[in-house]
Amino acid sequence: MLKSLYAKNYALIDEIRVGFGSGLNIITGETGAGKSILLGALGAILGERLSKDIIRSGAEKVVIEGEFDIAAAEDLAGFFRQHDLEGNDEEIIVRREVSVSGKNRCFVNDTPVSSEILQSLGDLLVDLHGQHEHQLLLQVPRHIRYLDDFAQLPEQRAMLKENYDRLVSLAKQLQDLLSRQDELEKSKDFLQFQLSEIAAVDPQPDEDEDLKEEERILHNAELLAERTGALFQQLYEGEGSVSEVLGKTLNDLAYLGQIDKRFIGLHAECESAKIAVDEVAAALQNYCGAIDFDTNRLENIRQRLALLSGLKKKYGGTIAAVLEHKTKTAQELGLIENLQGEIERLSAQIEIERTTLRQLSLDASKVRASVARELSEKVVDELAQLGMPNANFKVLQEYKNASQQSQFVDIDGQAVQVTPSGIDQIEFLISANPGEAPKPLAKIASGGEISRVMLALKSLLAEADKVPVLIFDEIDLGISGRIAQAVGKSLRKLAQSHQVICITHLPQIASMADHHYLVEKTAGKTETFTTIRMLSEPERTEQIARLFGGEVVTQAHLMSAAELIKEAEGVSLVSS
Repeated sequence: MLKSLYAKNYALIDEIRVGFGSGLNIITGETGAGKSILLGALGAILGERLSKDIIRSGAEKVVIEGEFDIAAAEDLAGFFRQHDLEGNDEEIIVRREVSVSGKNRCFVNDTPVSSEILQSLGDLLVDLHGQHEHQLLLQVPRHIRYLDDFAQLPEQRAMLKENYDRLVSLAKQLQDLLSRQDELEKSKDFLQFQLSEIAAVDPQPDEDEDLKEEERILHNAELLAERTGALFQQLYEGEGSVSEVLGKTLNDLAYLGQIDKRFIGLHAECESAKIAVDEVAAALQNYCGAIDFDTNRLENIRQRLALLSGLKKKYGGTIAAVLEHKTKTAQELGLIENLQGEIERLSAQIEIERTTLRQLSLDASKVRASVARELSEKVVDELAQLGMPNANFKVLQEYKNASQQSQFVDIDGQAVQVTPSGIDQIEFLISANPGEAPKPLAKIASGGEISRVMLALKSLLAEADKVPVLIFDEIDLGISGRIAQAVGKSLRKLAQSHQVICITHLPQIASMADHHYLVEKTAGKTETFTTIRMLSEPERTEQIARLFGGEVVTQAHLMSAAELIKEAEGVSLVSS
């Protein structure tokens, strides 16, 4: 539910904040007062295009913010996870900003998002029906979803999509193999040569680093022997060695310790130092004695490093890269050797999936054909109540020949395109007048007719439709009297399961409101402002009376308005 709308510096709006309630929200106002501006602000937070031209003269930026109660909404948790958005289960705040520099920013719960993400979220939150607004019902790909919702086919749709996704994945794997088949066959000898070359050297992980360290030691063997021998003499064996000096020092400290106990601690530290020196000297003696002057080993290491270096230059620069290339090459050779078997396996699996998808598609198509007739009849009945007694509504259900790029199933020997929804191409057609052939909804000229078709469908699909907020503009175009009252009743009924926001000029529709708002334009000496406010009951009666009589409101107008409101309350009681 749209809880509130805030707009600042938007066209003629200086700053407004309006709260909307559940049920039927009616907006009225004189022509030119700014009702279309209000709808434009709503469209902006739903992701529609917004340019800097709408910024109020003299302002730096426009800010539009919508607060939505999503406690009863569905499909939003998955959307938030998909786009890594934070939020809670109760409400979200959508904000749009455009500056005079042209910078356009969108936010969901203060997290920056793209306008595309904002538009996708808007489609989950609000269905906005206006003569020039985005209209979900006019998007032909959505028609099959409306029909399936009416037919209650969510499980079948899920099975179709799951099967279709498996088919697409297998087909892609097969296509990749077939496209690479000639290339792989031609590369077989070269791959075998590379694998043999690497296998002949048989490099081991980190072998080059280990060999370089050993080569460095062997190359410096004489230096190491000379230096370690000299150090051993200095520390232990030579005249006046460190060990000898420390031994004498220990004796002196032991003697002094007998006189003053403070020397006992120094004696212990000196003793530790002598032990450490002796251990270092022993380690140096052992190292010196173990030094290998094997020139043959040095030469072998250098030759081995040369072989490894050659492999590294050809296959990636490191031993790890060489080993990775070896593994990949072995896999490709294995694939080539088993290529035909893999192609046959994938082809067989594809046919199994295609057969299953064909049957699922036919089952769904049969249900749709049956339900399409029922939906058509009910829409015609609804339209008759909404002032279109001669309307003819038709659900066009057909197959489409598969193209080279599309997936297909065989239907009576014909390759038919299949999608995640099956084989059906669904489109809603309508004719509003006798003698006219049904045409696509998008080609209906009248915005009022479009809105009434939408209202008829929304009334039938209310339980299945998961978009919680419905907005109607120009729904009263070309109607009056009894038909207007029928439209109002239909809106009132629809508002029991959705939040409905409707702009109208007719008192019969306005009287059905749960909440009534007035849009007004005020002209000052230098500026003009558009405002909106919710009406009290007395103000509401007067406003509906004005819809009857214009500027001059008579007692008769007021009585008619009060009577309409009373009748609307009766409609509410009957509906409940």
